[in-house]
Amino acid sequence: MIEESLFTVADIEYIRNRLPEVDNAIRGNLVEFPGYKHPLPIAGACYNGIWMEHNQDWFFLADIAPESAWGAVEIFMEYQKENGLFPVVVKNTGTAAYRQVQNIWPFARCAFEIARKVKRGEADLRRIYAAAVSYDRWLGEFRDHKNLGVVEMFCEYDTGHDNSPRVKDGGLPHNMDPDAGTMPDLPFLPILAPDLSAMRYQGRVALSELAALLGDDNAAAFWHEQAETTRAAIRKYLYDPEDDYYYDVDSSGKFRKYRTEHITRLYLNEVVEQDEFDRQYKRYFDAPEHFATPYPFPSVSVSDPAFVKELPDNCWGGNTQALTALRASMWLPRYGRNDEREKLLKRWMRAFIDYNSVLPQELNPFTGAPIGTGVNYMPTLFIFKQAAGLILK
Repeated sequence: MIEESLFTVADIEYIRNRLPEVDNAIRGNLVEFPGYKHPLPIAGACYNGIWMEHNQDWFFLADIAPESAWGAVEIFMEYQKENGLFPVVVKNTGTAAYRQVQNIWPFARCAFEIARKVKRGEADLRRIYAAAVSYDRWLGEFRDHKNLGVVEMFCEYDTGHDNSPRVKDGGLPHNMDPDAGTMPDLPFLPILAPDLSAMRYQGRVALSELAALLGDDNAAAFWHEQAETTRAAIRKYLYDPEDDYYYDVDSSGKFRKYRTEHITRLYLNEVVEQDEFDRQYKRYFDAPEHFATPYPFPSVSVSDPAFVKELPDNCWGGNTQALTALRASMWLPRYGRNDEREKLLKRWMRAFIDYNSVLPQELNPFTGAPIGTGVNYMPTLFIFKQAAGLILK
């Protein structure tokens, strides 16, 4: 990854002056929801409702507004269907949508970590456990037709990779309105998806930990075994040893070879071991021809023929995404890459300063220029705060 630029005295002053604005913007993204005492987090000014995909935002929010972070966990448990399916979004009008999965960091892990942060009691841990067990059961029934332990992708929005070549190929629909459990009638479906499978893996790890904490050793052992089944299946069916990469696999068993940032979600969910991570990171994330652009990480390797060079708005076909960077700030330290985390955050801060940024959802991976019209995107606000903490310490 490119070295971070030095920050001048003027830069330091800029950062100090913007911090109160960023804190206010975070609180400005907390919106009143009917029936909830505390406001709940939306993703940013252009988003309506609270999204499961943004649950890592709640994790960071728990340090600032713990009641709102816990409220986000609660509302998804309350809107969970009887069959276990979580909504993808809950609107502040009291309606919810269930038309795709779009769950990257599993609910079980996120809810468990937030519950620990805000010191919820055993009753709430049991609620999380029951909700997560029900969701794993739903994934098994509706998104694992071959009973492999992995998770299948049916539509473009399942992984949140809007407008990515990975999820536009073959005529995949945007979603399965009204219910994510209905597979479209397309010959190459179901697609086995490594990132959705990684989400299920880490959800099962969290269930094992929850069960142990709640005193059920048999359940803890069961969920540990189930997690390892999923990890082994990801390796067996979705790993390409030639590229040392994980790819989607269609119904015929053929790799869909799009080299996108989806592999980072295996790191977020701790699927790969340290030696494998080190090897892949060196090959792909230290390489300018792949993901080591001046403003990392692009959503598709720049050498992939499918990289979208035009970098349009809301495009996971090349744009550097704040969601990817915020998640990277979580997984880089777990794999012993604290220096890389600092460099990543400081590169984003460089872009904020150079463009007097509105703190958008996306950056140009080569210039750092903001893309789109989004303002005060919640992941970007947390990137600013982390970067400021490093630079001002």
